[in-house]
Amino acid sequence: MTSTNILENGTTKICNKCGRILPIEKFRLVRGQFHNPYYLGQCKECEYKYQRAYLEEKNKIKFSDNLEILIERQYKDFRHERILDISNTNIIPLGTDEIFVRLMDYKNAWLSNYGRVVRYSDGKYNLLQGSYDNYGALFYCLRKNVFFDGKWIYKKDYLYAAKAVIEEFIVNPDKVNNVYIWHSGFDKQDCYYRNLYPLNQKQYMAVRNYFNETGDDSEKFIVKVMNDIKYKPDNWSRKAMEPVMCGIGYRGLEGVDCKAESYIKWHDMIHRCYNAKFHERQPQYKDCMVCVEWLNYSNFKIWYDQHKIPGMSLDLDKDILFKGNKVYSPETCCFVPHAINTLFLNCKKNRGDLPVGVHFDKSKGKYRAEMSFMGEQIKLGTFDTAESAFARYKEYKEDFIKDLAGQYREQIPDKVYEAMMGWKIEIDD
Repeated sequence: MTSTNILENGTTKICNKCGRILPIEKFRLVRGQFHNPYYLGQCKECEYKYQRAYLEEKNKIKFSDNLEILIERQYKDFRHERILDISNTNIIPLGTDEIFVRLMDYKNAWLSNYGRVVRYSDGKYNLLQGSYDNYGALFYCLRKNVFFDGKWIYKKDYLYAAKAVIEEFIVNPDKVNNVYIWHSGFDKQDCYYRNLYPLNQKQYMAVRNYFNETGDDSEKFIVKVMNDIKYKPDNWSRKAMEPVMCGIGYRGLEGVDCKAESYIKWHDMIHRCYNAKFHERQPQYKDCMVCVEWLNYSNFKIWYDQHKIPGMSLDLDKDILFKGNKVYSPETCCFVPHAINTLFLNCKKNRGDLPVGVHFDKSKGKYRAEMSFMGEQIKLGTFDTAESAFARYKEYKEDFIKDLAGQYREQIPDKVYEAMMGWKIEIDD
């Protein structure tokens, strides 16, 4: 008896896997090397079972031995100036932990950790409805401040909620590769920050396959995937994670150009915050720090490339957007012309206990008000009291800052212009 037989009711074939005699249509017809058609030896049911078992084994998650958890889930902190007070609005929070933080590069817009957006217009705060694209992703149409044709203007921009929530609320350890977003439960309409995970392609596929098979996408499991070397990108290496800069900063990826301007800016930023010898010369930087994301040079470079204006010599500034700020981060830093940057240098170490902008003139026995700009001293007069001298300094410098903001209006972002126009000098600065 052959494996294929002709019966009165049609052709049958014996499956060499399960041994059953089945109608020929239960077997898949394929073409051989010379395009000759023939039926496979195993039935379609057995073929499916074999392929499924093979794929399940192939996609089965097997973590590396002695897996070390180096990357944990971390969330960002916010300056209180960025948080919108919704108590006097008609906005009802979705949860007790919902907060709206200002989107620094957008016109009068705030984003919540639930993925909702509020915009201020016509004298009130409005909760936007948003739209969904063909893949079910929520997005909003906003106006973004961009440098275009030689000046800063506002242009229409589509802000995707999940991506924006990750950018504003979640620490992304590898922004170069972690461009995929896993939503807990594979629910793309869920944009709550604790349910979003920035992953690279390998990590995303591993989590998705495991979730489809088991229904498990717990944070404990995802963190293991994030740390397993098997799911790291091809441009990753353990050497690139070594803290080569002041014992804390690392390059993040292989092939970094250490002579690039972005690397030099990053190098200087790290040294200002963590180099003890530098602090001996500039003690005002002792309490400064770099945010977790920017300890990775590759993360800093992404922000640098997005905000640096080609052909312009600009300084990295952390002091203008938020007065008293001590943290270098994407939300607190900006690029400004050197003339503006020098206006906000703190020279507290040189004035002792006197107010800012004031020193005692021993030859006249009076207090002198003086402002420094671009290495030059601008004398503002002598006064009988330190308070009177400070009052003159305060008035002059606040006007000077506003005047300079006007001169550079088209060369600085709106957020910098607004900060300068609202800048107040305090006696204890």
